Amino acid sequence: MEIFEQLEKHITGLLTKFDNLKAENARFRAEVAEAATKKTELEEENRTLRASLAQAGNTRAEALKRLDDLLRKIEEHESIE
Repeated sequence: MEIFEQLEKHITGLLTKFDNLKAENARFRAEVAEAATKKTELEEENRTLRASLAQAGNTRAEALKRLDDLLRKIEEHESIE
């Protein structure tokens, strides 16, 4: 009978360990889901920032072109006089 008691203890220990592993697995899955959500949010923010940066670059290039045009007009005007 002692062997059955040992077997019961062993099985009970294994079941407890199994329950603990299931709980840990659930926590890990929740962390992975949270990380995936955060990753998606960061990717969207990155796309927005890249678009803003590209727009700022375009605006800067356009402003520089306009400044060059104004300088050219000033130089032409000065050379006429």
